[in-house]
Amino acid sequence: MNDQKEKVEPTLGEVYKLAKENNHILKAMRRDAFVGGILKLVFWLVLFVVLPYIIYSIYLAPYLTSLQSAYQDINTKADTLNNAAQDLEKLKAQFPNWQDLLNTIPGQ
Repeated sequence: MNDQKEKVEPTLGEVYKLAKENNHILKAMRRDAFVGGILKLVFWLVLFVVLPYIIYSIYLAPYLTSLQSAYQDINTKADTLNNAAQDLEKLKAQFPNWQDLLNTIPGQ
């Protein structure tokens, strides 16, 4: 019981000063949390949006354009081959007895 009697109650001015200091610390913590949230948002945006775009434009785009041009060349050659096959079928339709035509050529 003596401990309680010896304890001095803080004055109203001391309580006011402690409350003011506490309020200042809490505001700083809140501001730091807000700034930290903004920085985290910027970090994740850079990580998932900006960085993949940079990697694509620097490293992948040249390979993909060359791959696309190779694909277009193959597609063009396939179309040419298809047209040649259709022309051959038309020629075959024009000369149904082409083997007889070869037999009529002298010198064989």
